[in-house]
Amino acid sequence: MSNKKSVSILGCGWVGKALKSSLNAESYVVHCLTRNILENKKAQWYDVDILVIALPPKEEYIEVLERTFENIDERVQVIFLSSISFYNEKNLVVEAEKRVQELHSWIVVLRLGGLMGYNRIAGKYTSGKTLAYDSNTNYVHRDDVVAIIKKLIEMKTQHNIFDIVAPLQTTKKKIFLQNSEQFGFEKTEFLPYFKNSRVISADKICKVLKYTFEKKSVEDFWK
Repeated sequence: MSNKKSVSILGCGWVGKALKSSLNAESYVVHCLTRNILENKKAQWYDVDILVIALPPKEEYIEVLERTFENIDERVQVIFLSSISFYNEKNLVVEAEKRVQELHSWIVVLRLGGLMGYNRIAGKYTSGKTLAYDSNTNYVHRDDVVAIIKKLIEMKTQHNIFDIVAPLQTTKKKIFLQNSEQFGFEKTEFLPYFKNSRVISADKICKVLKYTFEKKSVEDFWK
């Protein structure tokens, strides 16, 4: 009988696939859940040690979450990937956090900053455009998100909420310009206004997990 820990990931997208590959490399048994509840039940993919929820907040989001938790035992460690848009009172994000905490007593919520790294290059998708204002970045590299999830699993962390952003941030104008020069795409222009955004800190996750970020500075994400 296998002593390997089993993990199911609901939402095997950009982060979920990277997490699956990393966990597989360390001999976890990993499944990617589908939205088909019956299919997942038949495969016994709800009968696991850890559930990671990495779904984007789209159509039928709350319903999929509710149906998933109907099949998850209270003993399962649940790690729920949310967003710092919670602080901007994005309705679906706020509602989802509230609902999952109602559905599972020991859930860990990770409020992620803007996910970056590899082919996600800040400034690439606004190349050649003019934005109404500059603002602070609140980005996090995918490698750190994966590493933090693995650390949470290792430490069996439960019942907590963490903000996840790189410790050293900059402004969008600065990082967009840096990347346009590095990767050779047209730069983004900004009108001469600056909008202060909420300052997000990852101090709590660093303290609780004794975690050191692999990518501390946003300016080093693509180096």
